Amino acid sequence: MIPLPDLLATRRVGAVLAQVLQGGDVVAMLGDLGAGKTTLVDACVVALGGEGASSPTFALVQEIACAATTVWHADLYRLERADEVVELGLEELLGNPRGVSFVEWADKHQVLPRSCLRLTLHHVGQGGEGSQGGQGSQGRDERALEIEGVGPRGRELAAAFQAALAAVVPAPSAC
Repeated sequence: MIPLPDLLATRRVGAVLAQVLQGGDVVAMLGDLGAGKTTLVDACVVALGGEGASSPTFALVQEIACAATTVWHADLYRLERADEVVELGLEELLGNPRGVSFVEWADKHQVLPRSCLRLTLHHVGQGGEGSQGGQGSQGRDERALEIEGVGPRGRELAAAFQAALAAVVPAPSAC
């Protein structure tokens, strides 16, 4: 797991992710409410030359124009039935070479292609699941990121992302 001690670290990781993405990539964003999924996507969008991303909880799917690509940012949190995913047209966007897709709460419905990058953000220490603003009772904003590649492109993307992170994020110290 990659430690994310504060909001700035989460944003740096999002900017690094932008360096390794290419058209057609799909990123599944998993984690508790307030774990930093949208923050990471926002930083990635900004690094790609877009104006940023906000939580698509009510819009469900946002299309964001960036300098060299399009980002589709979807949120499945409010969807109750799998047929609602079909109504969104998400299947047409996932893997589309014109852009990159981020799917928050991707584990809620079976919509992901065979190859994707799975990013899971976890609360660490004081933050706790109930800290909607991303900070715990002591003002802490600690998270951890788990990276998993699924399928050939997903594994390639995970390896490239981890290598890029290793160049900018110091390894955690041993206790």
